[in-house]
Amino acid sequence: MKIKLYRFNPMTDSESRFDSYDVPAASNWTVMDVLDYISENLDSTIAYFKHGACDHGICGRCALRVNGIARLACSTEIAEEETLEITPMNENVIRDLVVKP
Repeated sequence: MKIKLYRFNPMTDSESRFDSYDVPAASNWTVMDVLDYISENLDSTIAYFKHGACDHGICGRCALRVNGIARLACSTEIAEEETLEITPMNENVIRDLVVKP
């Protein structure tokens, strides 16, 4: 699976960019599983919202856009062999996928 991930740190970057990652996603993975895999195995510098009580689809803190559609990372399942473009939910970027509400 090919992942295009929005990256931007307003403290150090003058412009946003997309980094690409190849992820061996399983059929029952969520977008959060993909982000966790990237963080744990490919690039530990990515910033995204991850909370210990997440995975219930209730709080909305992990909201982002997947292929342009607003989604919750913790409850949005992915399809194998899919290409995903993951971007922040709004323009108030703190860093990468973390935004001010």
